[in-house]
Amino acid sequence: GVDCDYALSEDGKTLMLTQKDGYKWHDGETVTIDDVEFTLSSLKAGEDYESMKKIGNSLVFELCTPSDTFLTKVSDETIMPKHLLDGKTKDTVTDEQSVVGAGPFKFSSIDKASGTITFEKFADYPKANAVKFDKVIFKQYGNQEVLTLALKNGEIDLAFDYGKGLTSDQISALSSQSDIKLVSQATKQVPKVMFFNNQKMTNANVKRAIALSIDYDKIRSTFASAGAAPSREGFVGEGIFGYKETPVWTRNLEKAKELLTSEGYSQSNKFRFELLVRAGSDDTQYASLLKTQIEESGLVDVVLVEKGSDWQEYYQAGNHMASLAKITAKGYDFEAGYGTRYTLATNTSMLDMKNPVAHGQLLVEDEHGLTEYGKILYAMKNAATSEELTTAVGEYQDYVVKNVICVALFYDGTTYGASAKLDGFKLDSASGILNPSTFETLVKH
Repeated sequence: GVDCDYALSEDGKTLMLTQKDGYKWHDGETVTIDDVEFTLSSLKAGEDYESMKKIGNSLVFELCTPSDTFLTKVSDETIMPKHLLDGKTKDTVTDEQSVVGAGPFKFSSIDKASGTITFEKFADYPKANAVKFDKVIFKQYGNQEVLTLALKNGEIDLAFDYGKGLTSDQISALSSQSDIKLVSQATKQVPKVMFFNNQKMTNANVKRAIALSIDYDKIRSTFASAGAAPSREGFVGEGIFGYKETPVWTRNLEKAKELLTSEGYSQSNKFRFELLVRAGSDDTQYASLLKTQIEESGLVDVVLVEKGSDWQEYYQAGNHMASLAKITAKGYDFEAGYGTRYTLATNTSMLDMKNPVAHGQLLVEDEHGLTEYGKILYAMKNAATSEELTTAVGEYQDYVVKNVICVALFYDGTTYGASAKLDGFKLDSASGILNPSTFETLVKH
């Protein structure tokens, strides 16, 4: 529940964390930068950072690791009260000390007989006026089946298992319930993305028509694991920092036909769409289904170009019209982050090397200097504050929507079950659906 601002130097080697004013611990003590320093004491000098010093209400780190790696570690931490926990171990800390936090709700009571823990609204929380609930009660259940039944019967408003989402059996049991909503959160791993070669395919209407021909529900039910999240037109999934709401990719064959017709294509003059497929991989299974779905518009002929050992060489040379690729969580953070490396051309000013995953073939620079896309990526890469990064990532998503540079088929993710009466969930990459920020927007109808 505690916010820190950060500022990054232009060269990306110095990071300043500043504790925001106005936060209090549930025992009434003020949250200070000393608490932040105490919490981050697990970070190692020489490994996570070069040096650190405290200036006023800020910590200044000289970094020896990439700033995004360091920020990821920092953002996963929960600030702890130094005045209560310094020098304590799990054996010496008292129950009263262990429950003191700084979020929107403070510990009230525990009833071991009924398996409930009650938290009450914390009046001194800086955003307390935005919190619409006076009390939150956690009830423990012995197994997933009983938990699912409690949600179905309206005994609870949210099913939550820390670090996990619903199982496939739970999703099946809840998906037909009109009074239950399933909330999916994306992770940084994107199992399959269709990248357009944006130097060859420059017509956004044609690319959008192809994307609208895909049956995403069928793709997910065929290939995705339990908890997979629907993909967004802006590519960034809900729960990822900087996410802004863009439309969920949904099949619309009539709109696809309308767009293709407007570009001069017909049943006698079909658009020839070549999709590069890596032989011996799961690309072949995806591609077979995609070909069937896309051709159902009646205005596109899909040609599958299968390559083996020369697959990478083929797309690096820009010979493809479109290709399929998986983005790993690590790969997602390369370059400007958010999967941008995969969208770039083989040779680009953002890399000191030949781009090994040049699926999208977009240029950062051309003969006129930085491209529109290049300016956005450098704004993302050089963002010095969280506000600057949020703005730049928003522009990135707008660009992806407008130009349809790639299409995620679905996201690896986590799915939660909640009462349909609840609206306004905010998802957090560390805590999932149950986090302090969600209570600032959550309402119950």
